[in-house]
Parts: sequence; C-alpha cells; structure tokens
Amino acid sequence: MQALLLMTVLLSALPKPDSSTSTLYDAVRDIESRPETDDDRLRIMRHAYDEGIPPALRSLECDSIPIDRREDLFLATHLVVVHRPDALLVDRLICLHGAIVATNNARPYHHHRVHGVLVASRRFSAANELRSKFGISVSELPVLELAGGTGPRRLLLSGDGVMDVPWPNQEGWQIVAVVHPHCAPSQRAMSKVMEGSTWSWMLPMLTLLVPAGSAWEEGEMRKWNAHHPTHPMAAEVPGRTPKGVATNETPVFHLLQNGRVIDTLRGMPEDGEALKAWRSRVVEEPMERRRSP
Repeated sequence: MQALLLMTVLLSALPKPDSSTSTLYDAVRDIESRPETDDDRLRIMRHAYDEGIPPALRSLECDSIPIDRREDLFLATHLVVVHRPDALLVDRLICLHGAIVATNNARPYHHHRVHGVLVASRRFSAANELRSKFGISVSELPVLELAGGTGPRRLLLSGDGVMDVPWPNQEGWQIVAVVHPHCAPSQRAMSKVMEGSTWSWMLPMLTLLVPAGSAWEEGEMRKWNAHHPTHPMAAEVPGRTPKGVATNETPVFHLLQNGRVIDTLRGMPEDGEALKAWRSRVVEEPMERRRSP
C-alpha cells in the first residue's frame, strides 16, 4: 500500500476543487502518474514545480501573487508536499493559504489540506491553531516539541503525550519495519513476525516505524503498543530517519548495519525467503565464525 494513499485518505471525501485553470497543478499531476521509479518521478515533479512557480512564492510574498494564480499554485504545492513534506514547501503552502483566506476565497478543502500537511510535518501546534481558527472537524493534537540537530529521531507515545526521542543504538544489525496500522499487508506482516517462532530471531533488532501522514494515528498506535510493549510503534519525523530508510510505502523492511541500509524488502512474501536470507546473514554466519577455531 502506498503511503501517499494513506496520507490522503481522509481528504478523499472532501469537495474537489475546481482545477480547470490549474496549469501547473495539471503538469505536476501528469508527472505523478508516470512509470518512473519513485525517486525519479519525485525529482521530475519537483523540477517542474520549481520551474513553474513565480518569484513571489519563492520569497513567500503571496499577497503579491495574482489572485487568479493562487489556486493553481496552492494545488500544485500541495501535490508536491504530500510526497515530501520539507519545510520550504510547507511554508509555501501556508503562505498561499493565507493569501487565499485574505481574499475570502478559502473553502474547507484548503483548510483540511493545510492541516494534513502540518500534521505530516509534525507542526502540531500550528495544526491545532488552524483547527481552532477554521473549525476543522479533527481531533486536537498533543503537545509536541521537536528536537534540534540532524541525527535520526522518532516519535514515541509516552503516558498521555508524545516525545521526540533519539533513534535506537545504530551499532551492529538493525531491522526497520515501515508499517501502518491501517494497512492490511502491514497488519499481516507484523502478525507473522510477532506471533510466529519462525521470525523470533529478528525481534531483538526490530524497530517499527509508522510513516508521517496527514492523520495522527495515535489511537491505533496506542492499541498496538499496549499489546506489544517490547516493540512499540514509533512515528516518523520527516527528514530524521536513518539515511536510506524509505517510508513512501508499507510494509517495507530495511536491513541496516551500523546505521547504513544494506538491503530492502518490500512487502512480505508468504514464504518469507528474503527474510530467511537475512537470518543467515545476521545470525547464522556470525555464529559459525565464532565456532571456527
């Protein structure tokens, strides 16, 4: 299941915007459906987007953007940012939203889209302010203070709140399972790993990571964590995962050695042959070397 679908599922029932004049949006959307790899497609989308925006948006002077261009730029920016919620794109979307609100042209889908992006980028305080100001029908988010620096981090639920904590010790072998509580393949994969003795070898090195999305899945994560306290689900902090850990689809298993991704398995085959090969690599081969005189 693509993480993008999970990020936008709550938006699918909202009224659709009129994109009849959305020339940049249409161009970016056409690229989104092309058959390139995810990385190549996103790179092409971003290039087309960057080439098509006016200087006023680059400098966050959205009030000077012609009114008849704001909707197109809003839709195009949103389409790009849901794939990669980096700070610059988030700021541009907020800027455009403010300019659209200022001319009384904002509709509910504008507010919902910005709220979803704020959730995905972990700007919970700003998302709560937007919720209160425009009466968005979503739950209030917990207080969250993100740590500075550049090292890998994740969000862990603690008590009634949430904490931004360092990534687990990256020395040696580690398996990162990118999963989502509402993704049926993720659920099946984790049931196999947690409940079957076949996969017990990987539990000491397993970290579960829920991709950032437009909905904060606290209830489902708490439910899982209550039943699996030794392997809680943590949430992604965009831009703060170990290098090479991709979170654009679920389920995905990444094999890391000393913090570096050396192999990736997408999905979970019924026989789990790929994971068996990992077991041979990280468990059996080291044991054989220790036994050798």
